Amino acid sequence: MGRIAIKFISAQDAASDSWDLVVVGSGMGSLFFLMKYLQERPDQRVLIVEKGGYNTHDWQLQNLQNSTVDNHRTYRNIGEFHKEWAYTIGLGGSSNCWWALTPRLHPDDFRIHTMTGTSVDWPITYDDLVPYYQQAERKMLIAGSDELEEHYPGTAPFPQPHHHLTTADEMMRARPGHLHYPMPTAKLSLATEESSRNRCCSTSRCHLCPVDAKFNALNGFRDVLSHPAVSIVVDAEVQMLDTAGGVVKSVQFRQAGKDYKAACDLCVLGANALWSPFIMLRSGIGGHGVGRYLGEKMLANVEVYLDGLEHYNGGTATTTMNLSLLKDGRTKDRGTTFLIFKNGFDHGVRLDPPGRWRESLPLGLYVEDHMHYDNGVFDDGGDVPAVKFAPWSPYAQNTLDHAMSRLPEILKPLPVEEIRDPKIWPTLGHVQGTCRMGTDIGNSVVDRDLVSHAVRNLVVVGTSTFPTSGSVNPTLTAAAMSLRSAERLVG
Repeated sequence: MGRIAIKFISAQDAASDSWDLVVVGSGMGSLFFLMKYLQERPDQRVLIVEKGGYNTHDWQLQNLQNSTVDNHRTYRNIGEFHKEWAYTIGLGGSSNCWWALTPRLHPDDFRIHTMTGTSVDWPITYDDLVPYYQQAERKMLIAGSDELEEHYPGTAPFPQPHHHLTTADEMMRARPGHLHYPMPTAKLSLATEESSRNRCCSTSRCHLCPVDAKFNALNGFRDVLSHPAVSIVVDAEVQMLDTAGGVVKSVQFRQAGKDYKAACDLCVLGANALWSPFIMLRSGIGGHGVGRYLGEKMLANVEVYLDGLEHYNGGTATTTMNLSLLKDGRTKDRGTTFLIFKNGFDHGVRLDPPGRWRESLPLGLYVEDHMHYDNGVFDDGGDVPAVKFAPWSPYAQNTLDHAMSRLPEILKPLPVEEIRDPKIWPTLGHVQGTCRMGTDIGNSVVDRDLVSHAVRNLVVVGTSTFPTSGSVNPTLTAAAMSLRSAERLVG
């Protein structure tokens, strides 16, 4: 894909004008908010300030990377445990590197405290998000199965049919009462005239997507990025938000060592779950837990050796989701696990014994953990967020132990030779918390519409606002929350 007709402007031009809306960061949360905002107010003057540059899809493929910015240099671990956090800095944010899995949060994910007495409830419900889930799914052309309507009301119909399943998937689904469903994904199962995207190639290179099948900012938000009302300044790092009288007056950013200010009436902060709270801390913007409750689910990858059954004949990298562990529910001592069946060589090919290299099945376990107040982002005077994170809690370990104990029963339809020990991945790439949503300033940073309790013309979008990690991938929910926020603010 060639360059989009975007209005890039200089830092000087951005600072010499005043704006109806300044958007900090250009990831999914920001752009879904902006899409809805422009539908209602197309004549408003909008500025996007992006820390990274503009790297086209062709550039990413040629250079085998999503950005010139090493994201690991944009935070600094403190404390004894150093955890890896994954995201992309550049126009489109982590829409460039995501793997485009788009399940919805389960209705029970919104009421953990009510059900178990632990953690917190969300200030919104699943039903509040249903119409916005539907809008986001239509925008991204999600491929999925209408069977999910039974567990996720308001799902059907999906815009595209689900991807081709593996033989192992079909065997799992043949079991009476199965809880095994095609994975909803923002990767096309069919090429369409309405989109320049292609059909998924099933090579499990989704962070780069060789055929441009997955939805991202550059192919899916052309209408937003090139909108006549929108101007963009790149390679510009926001330092802080200038406030007075309880409102944001301007956004201060730095480019090439020089500081600038862009005046605004409304500010949307979507700089990810490390940088959004860091900017708020630098700006002196309060609320309970600014920077705190940092977390993500544990990713445990499990390799299953099969006896005589060859795998890897599916139509995309992750073909199915199994709800058995999610349906086991939560207790005060353990959470839920989301089980996914994969179609890529996470563990490499099976070498022993020779000739059986396809007789293996990679599984992914998304293991829930509580978000703890002591884990967080801190401003210690440095140039990047100082991040403190303790190892996984006993709650998460209990959740993983429960999942592993259940796998033999769940996998009974398959000729299983061995379920190998889980391997804990350094990151799942689902950075969450730090600007949590709640009912008032005493328990949260933003309200149920994602507006700061302390500064009422500041909207915080993205996964930083999640009060809990939820059971599944967060991107679709972040998109739905942005759509809802924009509609309630300007609709």
